Amino acid sequence: MKFSLRLRVALWLVAINVTVGTVALLFAVRQSERDTAEVNRVLEQVARSKARDLVDTVARQVDPVVGLNVARLLAWESWSAFADAIVCDRQLGSEDGRVLLNGIAINPLGRRLRESDADEQAILTALESAIGEGRSIDNVEGGRAVPIFVGGRLWGGCWFRLQAPPLSTNLVTAYFVPAFIGSTILISMATFLALRRFVLDPVSHLAKAARDVERGDYSVRLVENDARDELSELIRRFNTMTGQVETLNTGLAEEVRRQTEQARRAEAAAMTQRRLAAMGELAAGIAHEINNPLGGLLNAVERLERGDLEEQKRVRYLGLLQSGLERIRLTVGQLLRFTPRTGSSAPLSILEPVEDAIALVRHRAQRQNVQLLLSDGAGGDGAGGDAEAVRLRLSQLPLIEGEAHELAQAVLNLLVNALDALEEQPPHGGGTIDVRVAREGAEIVIEVRDNGPGVSEENLPRLADLFYTTKAPGKGTGLGLGIVHQVIARHFGRVEMRSRPGDGFCISVYLPIPKGRNAAEDPGMASGEADRQGVRP
Repeated sequence: MKFSLRLRVALWLVAINVTVGTVALLFAVRQSERDTAEVNRVLEQVARSKARDLVDTVARQVDPVVGLNVARLLAWESWSAFADAIVCDRQLGSEDGRVLLNGIAINPLGRRLRESDADEQAILTALESAIGEGRSIDNVEGGRAVPIFVGGRLWGGCWFRLQAPPLSTNLVTAYFVPAFIGSTILISMATFLALRRFVLDPVSHLAKAARDVERGDYSVRLVENDARDELSELIRRFNTMTGQVETLNTGLAEEVRRQTEQARRAEAAAMTQRRLAAMGELAAGIAHEINNPLGGLLNAVERLERGDLEEQKRVRYLGLLQSGLERIRLTVGQLLRFTPRTGSSAPLSILEPVEDAIALVRHRAQRQNVQLLLSDGAGGDGAGGDAEAVRLRLSQLPLIEGEAHELAQAVLNLLVNALDALEEQPPHGGGTIDVRVAREGAEIVIEVRDNGPGVSEENLPRLADLFYTTKAPGKGTGLGLGIVHQVIARHFGRVEMRSRPGDGFCISVYLPIPKGRNAAEDPGMASGEADRQGVRP
């Protein structure tokens, strides 16, 4: 017959408990019977002894002339052995069937302490019988009524009840408590041995195997036995499961390797596409910045070739040539700063990469009728006459550690994303992109805010995921903000995004300021960067 583990353990415990309890109970009952007989015999002797002492004490305190010496009687030191007592002379009466105490009657232990259910009339009736018959009467309200003789003459009677001995407590303490303790110890030991054999050891081995599996060792197997209980079945199923998991894990690892390789190739292709798109943005900005002065240069060259110009006009045209060429040189210099360079980061003013990025998208912003503003959070927005004041304040910000071309690429991506959003859904009254650069505590913040359509809250956390885009198919690669996060992470900074549908989009880049660094530490660099007058926003 097949028994489950639960049933076997339960039957084991019941058998041990019944056996130990039966032996202990039989021993306790037999010992209790012997002790009860002995105790009853001793109690009977004590009761007779106490009765004789009480009768003798009362008789000694009675004087034939003076009467009972109550004070000395009450001072008897053996009253502590009695629970209750009544002492009276033989002058008893009756009225309406009730016994009355007409003579001397005292309650040495206090009537107030007598049990509330005690029947005093039964006690007085027994005293009356004991005095009238001159013999003791037992079992009266738990006590005994005895007559008292003084000098051979009947004086009165006494009823008393002894203190009950703690027989039950002694018996429990002597027999049942040790039996209970012994039973508990034996049951605990037997339970532990049984559980260790049938439960604890198999579960311990199973837990160790589970930890091995958690660490990635799917080859672990447990020793199986021929038992057909639940744990044995569990071990067999565990071995089967780990075998299946090992097989699946091998196949999954191969599939993950293959998919990872495909994802890497797709990411590389998408990154190339994104870089080509960025190159297109750069090319458009550079072409615009070069074509603007180039037309004037060609006109100036044609006029100079005529040879009939006045000296004053010739000097002016030569100045225009020099100014235009200088502007082209500055544009090419900005382009070169976007070219990655080998080497570590260096101290730089954040104004340089921000202005370079703004300059390269200004042509597209003008084409889309988008207002591009640079501000420092101090009240100026870089428009009109505030531009120089804003640039001056920005040039005085603390220097940071970084690579200018990477930071410029990150800012450029943010501006291109803003222009794409404003191009898809142009707001009424024209678009606006506000680029705010300021110091906040121990960080430099670059904030790009537009008044475009914004992004829903459920899509906002996913914008930094590679290949995720909210643009129409074919309009974006989903790598712009991913590149921004990577660049800023390499500069130990952080990126925060805020947006609501219809309320524009705002992205803030926080870059740490090295400890002890401020603009005054490298005035040459700060002023040099501030004097670079490339293209203003």
